[in-house]
Amino acid sequence: MIPGIRNLCCRVVRLGTLILLTLVFYEAKAQYQQIQYGLESSVYAADAGSLPFWFYSNANGIIDPSSTNFTNHFFGTFTRHDSTRSVQFSGGIDAHARLSGDNTIVFSQLYGQLQYHGIRLTAGRFYDPMGLNEHDLSMGSLLVSRNTVPVPKVQLGTDGFVLLPGTNGQLLARGMVSHGWFTEKRYIDNPNLHQKYLYVRYQHDRFDFTVGAAHNAVWGGTHPGVGEQSPYQLPSSFSDYLKVVLGQSASEDSDNVPDNEITNTVGNSVAAYEGKLGINFEHFRFKVYRLFYLEDKVALRFRSPWDGMWGTAIELDNSNGFVTKILWEHMNTKRQNAWIDDPYGRTNYYNNGVYRSGWAYQGKVLGNPLIINRPVSGFDGGHYPISNNIIVAHHIGIKGKPLDRLTYKAFFTYSRNYGTSVDQGEGPDYIPLDDLRTDEFSSYLKVNYNIAPDYGLSLNSSLAYDVGNLYADNRFGFQIGIRWEQRSN
Repeated sequence: MIPGIRNLCCRVVRLGTLILLTLVFYEAKAQYQQIQYGLESSVYAADAGSLPFWFYSNANGIIDPSSTNFTNHFFGTFTRHDSTRSVQFSGGIDAHARLSGDNTIVFSQLYGQLQYHGIRLTAGRFYDPMGLNEHDLSMGSLLVSRNTVPVPKVQLGTDGFVLLPGTNGQLLARGMVSHGWFTEKRYIDNPNLHQKYLYVRYQHDRFDFTVGAAHNAVWGGTHPGVGEQSPYQLPSSFSDYLKVVLGQSASEDSDNVPDNEITNTVGNSVAAYEGKLGINFEHFRFKVYRLFYLEDKVALRFRSPWDGMWGTAIELDNSNGFVTKILWEHMNTKRQNAWIDDPYGRTNYYNNGVYRSGWAYQGKVLGNPLIINRPVSGFDGGHYPISNNIIVAHHIGIKGKPLDRLTYKAFFTYSRNYGTSVDQGEGPDYIPLDDLRTDEFSSYLKVNYNIAPDYGLSLNSSLAYDVGNLYADNRFGFQIGIRWEQRSN
C-alpha cells in the first residue's frame, strides 16, 4: 500500500473508531444500555528480579518481565441496544499505567463496535485471540493469543456462530476478515496485517463438530534496502492485496518483489487448518481439538502433519465446585517441513527472511508464548529475533470455584526446547537435536476472593514458579492486587 493511501487508511480507522464511539455514547433511541467500569492495582515481584513465565505471558503485553511491576488498570465498556432496529453500539477501553524497569502507559484496548443482527464492525485496538482453543485455560494459540498488545485494525465478521438458513438449525458458520497496521518500529517499516477465518459447525443434541481454516499475513511496507540499495516499497497495491487474501504468489514481472514471494506467497503467512469435536454428557461436556500449523505452500500439503497443537477439555455443567474445568494441550513444532534427513525446524516458524521482525508486535510474539522472541539459554536465533521455535510441550489448565466467593485458576506447563534450525548448524558442524534439548517447567496459581460482592470489591493473588535450564535461573514470584468493579443499566 503506497504511503498516501496508507496514511488515508490510518485516518479512516481513527475516524471510524471515533464515529463508532460517538454513536455508542450518544445514540438517542436506545432501548437498553449497560456500563461496566472499574479499577485494579497489582504488584508483581520475584526473588531473581526477572518474573516467572506465566506472570508476563498471555498478559496482553502489560507486564515487564525483567523487573518488579506496579500496575494500575482502568477499564470500561459501554453498550447500547436498539431493539426496534436490531442495532447495538458498544465500545471499550483498557488503560494501564506501569511502574517497572520500563515505565509506560499502555492502552491495550480502545475500540468502537457496531452490530446489526449477526454482523459486527469493529475498529480500534481490541482483544481478539484466534483459533478453536479453550482460550481461558490454553497455553496460547499458535495463531493469535493474548500474549501482546493487540494490533490496531478494522474488522468485519459474525457475532460468534450464526445459523445458516435452510439447515434446520444444524449448520452454523463463523467468519471474519480484517485489515490492521503495525505501528511500532520494525525491520520493514509500516507493514500491514491481513486476517481472516471461516469455521463451519454441525450441531446435534448430543454433539457438535467444527472445521475451518484461519490465515494471517504480514505484507507491504518499506524495505530498508541491502548494501547500497535504497529503501523501497514492497508489493502494496490493491492487486497485491488480493494476492494476499487468496494466498497467491507475486508476479515475476512485479517491481521490488523478493524471490520467496514469487516462489511462495505475498507476505509472511501464519495459518492453520482446525477441527473441534464437542460431546454432551449428562453432567459435563467433553471437547477435543486439533490445529495443523501452516506457514507456506508446502505445508498446505501436510508436509509436517504432526506440527501444531492437540487439546482436550472436560467442562462440568455445575459451575460451583473445586474443579469446574480441566484442560490438557500438547504442542509440537519440530518438523517444520524438513525432510527426514534434514535438520528439523527448517521453515523457522514465526521468523521470515523478508519480514525479519517476525510474527511479533511490541517485542512479544503474537501467537504461542513458548516461542520466544529474544535470546535465551544459548539460543540466539542468529540474525532472526525468534530464538526458540522447535518445541515439544504439554500443558494442563484447571479452574474451579470451591467456595461461593472464591475462584482459582492453575497452570502446569512442561516444555522441551531446541532453539531454531540455526543452532543445529550444517555439514560436519551439525549438532544433533537431542544435544540441544533444554527442559523447562512453569507453574502458576491465581486465586480471586470477592470480599464485598455488593460493592464490587475483590482481592486477587498469584504465585508462579519456573524450574529448568531455559532461563538463567529458577524463578519464583508472587502477585497481589485489589480490584473494584461496577456495573449499571
